[in-house]
Amino acid sequence: MAQRADGGEDWADLFLSAALEPHKWDTAIRAMATATGSRHGQLIGFGPGAGSFNWISDIDESLIARTAMIDQSRPDLNFRVAADGLPDNPDVVHESHYDIARQSLRSDDYLDLCAEFDIFDGCQARLVSGREGMIGLALLRDSKDGRTSEDQRNLFADIAKHARTAVRLQRAIEQQGFALLAGTFEAMDRACWLLDATGRVGDMTPNAEELLSTSRLAIKDGWLTSARADESRAIGRAVRMACDPPGRAADPVALADDAGGVAIMMEIYPLPARPWALPYAPRAIAIARVGAPSDRHVQLLIRTFALTPAEADIAIRLAAGQSRPAIAAARGVSTETLKVQLRSIYDKTGCSRESQLVRMVGLISH
Repeated sequence: MAQRADGGEDWADLFLSAALEPHKWDTAIRAMATATGSRHGQLIGFGPGAGSFNWISDIDESLIARTAMIDQSRPDLNFRVAADGLPDNPDVVHESHYDIARQSLRSDDYLDLCAEFDIFDGCQARLVSGREGMIGLALLRDSKDGRTSEDQRNLFADIAKHARTAVRLQRAIEQQGFALLAGTFEAMDRACWLLDATGRVGDMTPNAEELLSTSRLAIKDGWLTSARADESRAIGRAVRMACDPPGRAADPVALADDAGGVAIMMEIYPLPARPWALPYAPRAIAIARVGAPSDRHVQLLIRTFALTPAEADIAIRLAAGQSRPAIAAARGVSTETLKVQLRSIYDKTGCSRESQLVRMVGLISH
């Protein structure tokens, strides 16, 4: 017969409910803490960028903010991570392993944090690990709770099996969202890539797949990249801005063609974040608008904003990523003349900075 959690639910049902209704993770880890005589339960994830999360039951919220300021995944800083990496560890790592790991720390930042919030003791278990990082379950115990007993660790090990199943189920559910959203965007006839919390590509539309074979865009180790290093860096920065909390739309990334025009305009937007989501759900979308602005696009800018032909050409060159000195040289004007023309462009378009102008040109040109 399954061991039962507080409230009469068995552990399998409690963690299954958390996978299906993620806001119930707090209930599940709180029940785990209570059943093991521990102050806090914890579900934590380490991964690139937004792949990291830290859910702790009944904790002062300032601890979460403080832990976010240090790199908890470093074994030379966090004795819990260091203990997890010791050789010949059992499935449940506990205080005896922490004692060993604390001897090799290079910084006291995490130790000071544990002392301040009284969470030195406890035990932990890995639930899943892989390319996207690691998700672990833990008990955090204060000085009143003391060190875990063998019975408490055995109960924790049993609970961890159900938590592991729940994480895998929630991962499967969240990953289904990629296929559903990809189907929706396919109808838009756009080249779109859906990104998870780590910024890696989870799915793409057929147009996006075709673009990978006909342009210098590529997917390397799951990341959307360009054959040009500067463009890859710009794409990476935009991805991080969209995926990292709180998630903001990044400035467009212009991929130039051989003639210095716009070949592809990349726009990356955050998707609505669901509370208690694991790092597997779609977190952002990258959209490629293909094709250099033609004379039709120049005329559209002229008609829409009453730009002169010279001003429209300058706006398009900025969207292509050309520098101001390069634009002035290409047009055979001085930098002072270019400044005057730019002020006129900003006044006519209502833009207050260059990134807004680049976005506007990208939107209206496709």
